[in-house]
Amino acid sequence: MRDGQAKGRVLTMTTLTIERLTDAFELLTDWQERYDYISELGRKLPPMPEAEKTDASRVHGCISRVWVTGRLTGAPPLMAYHADGEGPIIRGLVALLVMLFEGKTPDEVLGLDAEGLIEKLGLDENLSPNRHIGMYAMVEKIKAIARTAATPESTQPVPGSA
Repeated sequence: MRDGQAKGRVLTMTTLTIERLTDAFELLTDWQERYDYISELGRKLPPMPEAEKTDASRVHGCISRVWVTGRLTGAPPLMAYHADGEGPIIRGLVALLVMLFEGKTPDEVLGLDAEGLIEKLGLDENLSPNRHIGMYAMVEKIKAIARTAATPESTQPVPGSA
């Protein structure tokens, strides 16, 4: 990474927006720097309690083991997620997605064009086919949790979650 530029711009769980993420990717000159940045995002991901790493919270469709849980919290109720993944890139990818979806209403989560963002960032062309498929599985898991949370009879936490 360039000294002070991208490293100094690592975003936290509460500050990452699509615009900021896009800006950070544009500052990085090659994919190795972008992979380093994604790995750094993974290091910022809060630890997921081991008790939440269950088969119900596992993202099926990923070759690596990835877990995502979520629930509504606060007033107004917004989505909060816990996630973890094996390996720095996978953990970084799930962190990136959690950062983008966290703090939104279930309807906002469901309306977010994650596929468009993945394409805009060039991840669709620069991830291995397995990681590419896994990333879409992570998006679907996050949206499924939001979909369940949006139903009137849902309880906190969402089934398959914390």
